[in-house]
Amino acid sequence: MIYQINQFKLDTDQFSLTAKGQPIAIEPKVFNLLVHLISHRDQIVTRDHIQQCVWNGRPVSDTSINNHIKSARQALGDDGTQQHVIKTIHSRGYQFIAPVKCLTRKQSHSQQSQLRLITAAVGLMVLLLAAVFTGFFANPEQERSVANPTLSETQSQLAVLPFTNSKPDPKHDFLGVALSSQVIAELRYFERFSITPATAVRKYSQQDPDPIKVAESLGVDYLVTGSYLVENNQIRLQLEMIDLKKHRLDWAKTFQVNYANTFDLQDEVVRQVIAGLHADLENDQITYQANDRPTNALAYELFLRAIAYPYTNEGHKLAIPMLLKAIEMDPGFAPSYAYLGSHRRLLEQHGRETPHGLKKAEWYYLKALELNPNQLIAMSNLAVVYTETNRIEQAFKLTQKMLKINPQDASLYFSLGYIYRYAGMLDESIAAMEKALEISPDNPRFRSIVATYLSAKQYQQAQAKLYLDTGEYGIGYGGIIAFEQQQFPQARKHFEQLLAINPDDIWGLIATIYLALMEGDQPKGLAALERMIDTDIVDAENIFYFAEFYALLDQQELALDWLEQAVDSGYFNYPGLISNSAFNFAKNQPRYQTIINKAKQRHDAFRKNVMSE
Repeated sequence: MIYQINQFKLDTDQFSLTAKGQPIAIEPKVFNLLVHLISHRDQIVTRDHIQQCVWNGRPVSDTSINNHIKSARQALGDDGTQQHVIKTIHSRGYQFIAPVKCLTRKQSHSQQSQLRLITAAVGLMVLLLAAVFTGFFANPEQERSVANPTLSETQSQLAVLPFTNSKPDPKHDFLGVALSSQVIAELRYFERFSITPATAVRKYSQQDPDPIKVAESLGVDYLVTGSYLVENNQIRLQLEMIDLKKHRLDWAKTFQVNYANTFDLQDEVVRQVIAGLHADLENDQITYQANDRPTNALAYELFLRAIAYPYTNEGHKLAIPMLLKAIEMDPGFAPSYAYLGSHRRLLEQHGRETPHGLKKAEWYYLKALELNPNQLIAMSNLAVVYTETNRIEQAFKLTQKMLKINPQDASLYFSLGYIYRYAGMLDESIAAMEKALEISPDNPRFRSIVATYLSAKQYQQAQAKLYLDTGEYGIGYGGIIAFEQQQFPQARKHFEQLLAINPDDIWGLIATIYLALMEGDQPKGLAALERMIDTDIVDAENIFYFAEFYALLDQQELALDWLEQAVDSGYFNYPGLISNSAFNFAKNQPRYQTIINKAKQRHDAFRKNVMSE
């Protein structure tokens, strides 16, 4: 929906506010508040109603609501004195009084102009984001040797590196990551070998790596590398597959197709790889692939451009409108829905999305599965949504279904570990996550194994996994590990480093809270915590972290409020809860015991059900 208010346009699908085409910076919670007030403009909206609908019933102060109302007014040019946009109805609430016109997307922008804007932006953004690719997926400084997983002789480990552009033409740089990612996505359906996830190999997109060193780092038996050239409306792809076990070039092939037939190119590459591994294209795998075929060449190009963006806030924001356009042009292509859901969920998770983002992400995953019931990307991400929205039993069953399709898929083992952590089966969580890393060493997506080890109070093991993400995540958890071990000078160093990177993002706010705790500055810590809560990171585990922070900041009632909400929302990590010293103040309180007993009951029930299957 697009709402027009005077010269302003508020787009609920693209999460944007513009004035005469120019974007206006707006906090996610303020955006949500505006949408709520506009959609209820025929009535007076009370503070209690705002708390329930905008803050999802979570505790919030009157001061915070007042500040958000003020920001909403300012965003639409209302100084609060004249109140020509949002009117305060004393002792009752607020009402949106400015004239509102509801526009369709077609009315707002023609399809042709949308596509021109998207296409024009792509070339520039590829250049701008080239450095991001490398930075986000950077290797740790130390090299690390990881043993290969124990697989049967019929199973091999394979990695497909991003292809390189033979021509210095950034317009087509996106194809290197996108095509290799799609080849990987198709190869995931074959259980006779394990395929390294695309996220683990993106770091090589801007490099010319030594194949032997790459293979050792990734722990693979076969490596596929290649280069491509786009010229005269043709794309030519030269590939090599190296057999690392026999130290030889297994095959080298050249493929060439019309640029509009890019999907056929990747399909042929998959067939060649399968043939090179002396495996067969079985009927069920062929069916999976047939269900994921595009019907519109331009839509598929937009899809490829979108999936080439990195998994950062900026990347999500660029990919989402591109995928929406691709779906509009080819509504039967399941992967577009699956990737759109992923970008929506991750944007939500990073606190730069509306509260409706997670529900929309789920809808996109379900739509992808309606088109292809075995779409692995959709299934694996839907399992995460189920885990984060109090449907852990469903998440577990879905993950088990996926493991039957491919029992050597690293991402699926990690999803299983994620589920186990929420349920408090920490030993099982560690085992599953370590299995994922055994299959796909150095994969930055598996970084949250650090949180599992931390929950189990295994600090040395948690520290040893920080290499998986040397960015903000690794720095932040390095500080948390040091803090929990009362190594405060070391912790301070980590948190000050985070503040130097960005004091206003999630990790910057977390750093501020920990520094405030060490300095005894409770107001500073509470202010940062309230800002962090307002970023709409609402899954059950993060709700628990909010409870922990309130406990550390000596806000005992609020701490128990959030703790109860975390357990009720599906975080029943009973061993992690009872071992958390932040709640020592409440150990003898009846309310705390009631909350903990609820967690224990569900933990025990889940363990019993899992063990019985």
